[in-house]
Amino acid sequence: MASAPSDWQLNCTEMKQRGAHLLQSGQWSDCSFLVGTEPHQSVISGHKLILAMASPVFEAMFYGGIPERNDPIHILDVQPEAFKALLEYIYTDNINISSFDKACELCYGAKKYMLPHLVKECTRYLWSDLYPRNACRAYEFARLFEESVLMDKCIQIISTNTKEVLNDNSFEEVELNTVITVFSLDHLNIDSELDLFEAAIRYAKAQDKRNSERSISPANNDNNYSKPSTSKEKVCKEYVDSSAENSPQAETSNETEQNASTSQSDNAKNKGSNGDNKEKLTVRSAIEKIRFLTLTPQQFAEGPARSSLLTESEAFAVLMNILSSSSDVPMPSGFSTCRVPRKQLIGGNNSNLPTFTVDTPSPVMADQVFGSIETSRPAPANIITITPQHGPVRLSSLVLNSSWLSQLAPDQIERHGTEFLKIYCQRPIIQHTDCLNTSVLDCSVTFMVDKNICLLGVQVPTQAPSEENATISLVCDPGTSGSSGSSGYSELLYAHLLDADGARLTYTHYTNRVPYRHLLDIMFNRPVYIQRNKVYKVGIVFNKVGWYPMGTCAQQVAAESVFFNFGIGQSSDSVRDGLIRSIIFTY
Repeated sequence: MASAPSDWQLNCTEMKQRGAHLLQSGQWSDCSFLVGTEPHQSVISGHKLILAMASPVFEAMFYGGIPERNDPIHILDVQPEAFKALLEYIYTDNINISSFDKACELCYGAKKYMLPHLVKECTRYLWSDLYPRNACRAYEFARLFEESVLMDKCIQIISTNTKEVLNDNSFEEVELNTVITVFSLDHLNIDSELDLFEAAIRYAKAQDKRNSERSISPANNDNNYSKPSTSKEKVCKEYVDSSAENSPQAETSNETEQNASTSQSDNAKNKGSNGDNKEKLTVRSAIEKIRFLTLTPQQFAEGPARSSLLTESEAFAVLMNILSSSSDVPMPSGFSTCRVPRKQLIGGNNSNLPTFTVDTPSPVMADQVFGSIETSRPAPANIITITPQHGPVRLSSLVLNSSWLSQLAPDQIERHGTEFLKIYCQRPIIQHTDCLNTSVLDCSVTFMVDKNICLLGVQVPTQAPSEENATISLVCDPGTSGSSGSSGYSELLYAHLLDADGARLTYTHYTNRVPYRHLLDIMFNRPVYIQRNKVYKVGIVFNKVGWYPMGTCAQQVAAESVFFNFGIGQSSDSVRDGLIRSIIFTY
């Protein structure tokens, strides 16, 4: 005899609670799915109507012209945990993402079953969880699913943290096409092309080791699986490949392997360019992207010339071209002939940054523009205290890794002293050009930093007085004094900060009487947490008629131990950025 109903509906006040009960209990289910691949498969129950309400793919599967009649329905290209998370979204609207790998798997499932909002949220999670260690895998995922914004952000991280990306074990597991893409970038933060060549050697060794393991491992031995495999279908392997068979292998350094490597190198030297060197053929396309001609003869002779990735004839040809740009010996076919070193988005230390000479012709003098700014950190007495739920935290000692900081309201900020603990990232002027504002003047600059900071405001110049300026002011603003020697004028401007997606993070309106030939600190309504290696945009709108001292500013600037790179992205993203002289921040 069937048990009496439990009246579970009485405890569910929302639709998502009812959906959760049906999903967890399997009550009234009319379909099932066999998800994943052996030996890690799961049978998951579902409800055709609920699934069809959420996904046109499920609608076609259950109510289309040729409905699915298999039970259970086999789904081999999505892992059980990801499929459960997908059903949780369909039944309850909850999005449960706990790791980078799960986000990739779940996004693949959301794409497959046409759930665009879930795709967007998965992509957003991937963007928020981007680090050098997973930037290459995220790039592969973004390329597979044509997520252009995510691809660009991955490239930015790879370009600004190149050595960290190359030295991570995960780089040995990426696709060859990704290695070629990285080696082709014009902006890479590397000491020399030797960093790329050493990465190519490690990649080739790891690839050869995996091929050897595959050739000696029984094809159908379930004991080879030490942990659940991710998607086995080809499309999933493009972005998630973390099975035990393909897991990152730690490179050992014992004497036996070193001797084997030496022997292999000696054997490869005796092969011609058409030999069957598997390592060289595997990474050949990547090797061709390395700019060997930027190395010194000694660097090349002591490094790449001794490697099995190059034949003797190739090494000789490259060395001859390094020694002489007019060498009669041609470069090996396909090899890069570029002699220009890679550009660095963010410098490695202060000593590597160029020294800029400030050029500010009349009427704005250099000492009047930069003389009042100090590069050193202000006295520790001027601090900002954050007051979250667990009490005040001193910002100067706060580890800025929480998103709540960017959500602070003004009443959550307690100011001690007259100013914040401010650090100025000054942008020296390389070439001066004045700018006339006849109505409304917009300016903006994109930037990226290599450390997490807290942005407080920006610094902009005030107008430069002149006879022409005074005449314009009288015509356009009769209330303005006509004397060019007046003590100042009433400035009116608006400033805002945007993230890479154009969302406004903070803003401020500024209205005050200011002196001429002055650098003005514009503090935002609240401090904003800025994450490293992510693009932000500062914009200023000037509303007062007159001449502003502008110019071409340095694009790479170091402030204490924080490195700023300005002008990221398209050229149209930064407009009259010379009017933004400093970024004011703390950390």
